[in-house]
Amino acid sequence: MAASTLANSSRSHKFLPKPARPFALPSYPKTQPRFRVFPTAEAVYPWRIAALSTDHTVSCHKSLSYALRKCTRLNEQRRKGARNESN
Repeated sequence: MAASTLANSSRSHKFLPKPARPFALPSYPKTQPRFRVFPTAEAVYPWRIAALSTDHTVSCHKSLSYALRKCTRLNEQRRKGARNESN
């Protein structure tokens, strides 16, 4: 029976270089959403869109789906504006 050597050892992977990543990381940081939808615990307008940095309420809504669409649109406008400013 053959004895285990360093090349055949289960610990040999510690000495090998780590494989390179198959893709390059983006050179710009991924932007975080500036606006989010929160519940209000109110009967009439149970959903609000708020700015994360200030917790300022932008708008209140009866429909969650409408609040989510509007919040997505606000965050997309922010990303487009940020790209244009950096050009």
